[in-house]
Amino acid sequence: MSLNVQVWLASKEVADRLDLHVRTLRNWLEMFVPVNERQKNAQGHYLISEHGVMLLNEVKKRKDAGNASLRDIQRQMVEEGLIRLDELSAAEEAEEKKEAESLALDVQQRTIASLHEVEQTVQETLFHFQQELTHLSSMQSAQAAILEKIADIEEMQESLRLEIRRVTFEMDLMHQRLTRRKERQNRYQSRWRLNPFRWFSREQRLYVE
Repeated sequence: MSLNVQVWLASKEVADRLDLHVRTLRNWLEMFVPVNERQKNAQGHYLISEHGVMLLNEVKKRKDAGNASLRDIQRQMVEEGLIRLDELSAAEEAEEKKEAESLALDVQQRTIASLHEVEQTVQETLFHFQQELTHLSSMQSAQAAILEKIADIEEMQESLRLEIRRVTFEMDLMHQRLTRRKERQNRYQSRWRLNPFRWFSREQRLYVE
């Protein structure tokens, strides 16, 4: 009793066997191999069934045999019953649907990531705004303290000006007193020098008189 085990070959291995570029092989897969004869692994690389490899080998032979285009070869193989258009159409639709789902998932993931970034940006902005409000409140308190200090300094300046005026007034007054005293002394000395009896004692002055 034999077991039928499906063998899947990597697209790189099939491309090397058919002497094709991997990109060319992928284009041929879409045109000649039904979706049930090919699949992708976790890394996104194609795996091709034995029947799919046989179809690709037939395409390679016909391509090397003449100048027929891929569309002509596809039409010939359809006419010969090697492939079916409905299977290829279903394969294309399945691929398109898969790509659309993948694209939608990618868009959804990017949208979610963008929303997370916006949310994080909003939170950071709100945090900075709260910090600025706190800083502004501190600045207002500091400004009030500064204004109070300025008022104290102005009051001290006014007191200092009054004290300077008082000291200046007392100095002027003292200067005037000293000036008047000096004038009196000068007048007294002048009279003393003019008095002819300034050299005699009181008894002598009485005797002379």
